Amino acid sequence: MLLDRLRISVDQDSPRLAATRIADLAMEHQLTVYDAAYLELAVRKQIPLASRDQGLNRAAKRLAVTLLL
Repeated sequence: MLLDRLRISVDQDSPRLAATRIADLAMEHQLTVYDAAYLELAVRKQIPLASRDQGLNRAAKRLAVTLLL
């Protein structure tokens, strides 16, 4: 099965950051907390982001996150 091939890891820092950095990003860029969590992870881990959400992609561009379109 294809899912068995994925290297899945759990980010231990996201819960701690939810009330601070993620909430700040959500307010600053008018995103849902859900979208802001993905954005924060991409910024912190310096990894590309894949999304079709225009607001999230605009915020990612502002923060110099590479987008996979």
